[in-house]
Amino acid sequence: MIQIGLLVLLVTALVVGPKYYPSIFAKPIQNYRKYFGTTPPSTPSSSRKSSYSSNEPLAPPTPLMITPEQVKNYDDRPWRPFRWPYHQTMSIFRLEMNHWLDMDKYYWRYIQEKKRIWMKYGRENIDWLPEGYEPSVELMQMVTDHMLTRYPLLFTLVEDRGEGGKIVYNEMTEETLDMTMPLKEHPLLYVSNMAKEDFYIVMKNPKDDLHYLVAAAVPFPGGSFGIHEKIGRHLDVIHEGVPYYKEKLKRSMERWFERLTPNDPVERASWYISWDHKLKLNNVYQLPKFNPNIEADIKSMDPKDFNIRVERQTLRKLPKSGAVIFTNHPIFYSIEEMKDEPLIPSLLRKILYEGPEDILKYKNFELFRDHIAGYLDELIQRQKDKGLISDDTPLKTIPSYPFAHWAKTDFDFVNGWNNPSPSYSKEGSNYTEKAKMEKYAEND
Repeated sequence: MIQIGLLVLLVTALVVGPKYYPSIFAKPIQNYRKYFGTTPPSTPSSSRKSSYSSNEPLAPPTPLMITPEQVKNYDDRPWRPFRWPYHQTMSIFRLEMNHWLDMDKYYWRYIQEKKRIWMKYGRENIDWLPEGYEPSVELMQMVTDHMLTRYPLLFTLVEDRGEGGKIVYNEMTEETLDMTMPLKEHPLLYVSNMAKEDFYIVMKNPKDDLHYLVAAAVPFPGGSFGIHEKIGRHLDVIHEGVPYYKEKLKRSMERWFERLTPNDPVERASWYISWDHKLKLNNVYQLPKFNPNIEADIKSMDPKDFNIRVERQTLRKLPKSGAVIFTNHPIFYSIEEMKDEPLIPSLLRKILYEGPEDILKYKNFELFRDHIAGYLDELIQRQKDKGLISDDTPLKTIPSYPFAHWAKTDFDFVNGWNNPSPSYSKEGSNYTEKAKMEKYAEND
């Protein structure tokens, strides 16, 4: 259920955020020097934009001249979506098209995992209704054009047959994607062979003017559900059990989907904590019948091995079909690599114990928080000893939210983003080999 919950939280933020949390959406300038005693770096441009709606046509993405070899060492934008007070109905930013489908050094792992999950689970994770075919074709064409424009050294146009489709060569996987008509595979499979993201397609049914899930490619839900259980269902049915849906969003969701235009793309990020790097199903959401020893497993884990799974999400409307596209891209950050970032350990500990009760249960924080609390306390004291924070430092959302404080404004240079902490190294932080050694359960 975790990604379905992320979708509802994204739209919750859009619908009720400006009304109930105007100070958050206004993003007032905060006194960084007061918190940390230093001058802040430039805040990323996307995080400065409080408006998520515009009548201006979307500009095409700017080409990023990065090669496949450079991608192997490329870190994406450093997300830090931690805030206090901890609410789920805020922090939506207008999406810059350069970052609709981001690239990073884990690209190969994500594509390989998508293929494994498709071969093993098929339409449990990638499914569609007949009415979802045309918007899936439109999505495929949009993704193709985006990749060719944004990453001209990673995707090569072999042949363009106009309305008859394109043939594209993926320079990273060394695969040729023949998307000429008639298509040999469902369009969502081509999309999944190009982009790391999961995709949901929601369409309005003309019979009742309500929105339904008509197609989805979701190999990485993070939690224990199959997309085949959600396909064809109305938004209200899909979101049963999601915190705050009935109280804050049910009446407003349809109106918001109706108002959304192709010029209003947005992004945000949510997060939870686990101790593995699995994409389809993290251990923290594993069912007892598949892992009856989960509590013993947690106690056997070194707290330094726990990580944050950030769910980076976007929402936009397709111009032809009017379908609404929700994407989700999981990114893992170890707590250890963030230990020199002021207030991050303090925020994590505060949220784990004092966040909204429904959210604590939904994200299974109660399952492991006592196990890692001592580790977080050590990191907090370490930051005090290093002078990064003091006992008087206000515990609140960092000024550079939702990105790391060391991130620069320019999110388009080729070499990616380097964490300046002595605790971080590009090679040491690459968890690809470690992830390969993590054992899969029967439902992974």
